[in-house]
Amino acid sequence: MGSLFRWGVGVVALLAIAVGGGGVARGTAASRSLIAIHEQGTRSTSQVVQDDHGRFTVDLEEAPFGPGGTTRVSTEWSAAKSVNGQEQTPLLGRDTLTSKKGRIELVFVGTHIDLNGRLRHSGQLVGPAIEYGTWKISAATGVYQGWKGGGNWASVISGYGPVQPYSVEWDGHVTP
Repeated sequence: MGSLFRWGVGVVALLAIAVGGGGVARGTAASRSLIAIHEQGTRSTSQVVQDDHGRFTVDLEEAPFGPGGTTRVSTEWSAAKSVNGQEQTPLLGRDTLTSKKGRIELVFVGTHIDLNGRLRHSGQLVGPAIEYGTWKISAATGVYQGWKGGGNWASVISGYGPVQPYSVEWDGHVTP
C-alpha cells in the first residue's frame, strides 16, 4: 500500500511539472514583460542639427510604471532613396529618457517618409511625416539598471513650420 501511495504522489508531481511547465521555464518567461513607452514632444527643423525633446511615460505589462520624465532625441539621416516611387530616408539615432528614478537610452534604426511635404525656399522639406523602425535598450541607470530588450516603434510628425509636434510609441519586450 505504501509503495502504491508513493507511486501516486510521484505521478501527481510529474503531472504538475508537465502541466505547469516546470519552475525554470515559468521563471524565465515571467521575467520578460511587455513595455510601451509613450513620448510626445517637438522637433526643431530650423537648425542644422535636429533638436527633438519632449516628455515620456512608461507602461509595463505587470503594472503602470510611473509618471515618466523628459526625453532628448538625436538622429542621423542617410540620403533619401526612392522605394517603388516613394521617397524614403533611412535614419538611426539615440533617445535618452530621463526621470527622477533613472535614465534609459534607446538606440533605433528606421525609415522617415514625408507626407505632403512642402519645399521651403532653403531647400529643406518640412511638413507631416511618419517614421517607423526597431529599437533596443543600450544603457540604463537607477531603477532601470539591468533592463534589456527592444521592439518596434512608430512616430507621427505633424505641422508646417520651424517647430513641429511629434508623437512616438516604443513597443516591445524588456527584462527588468
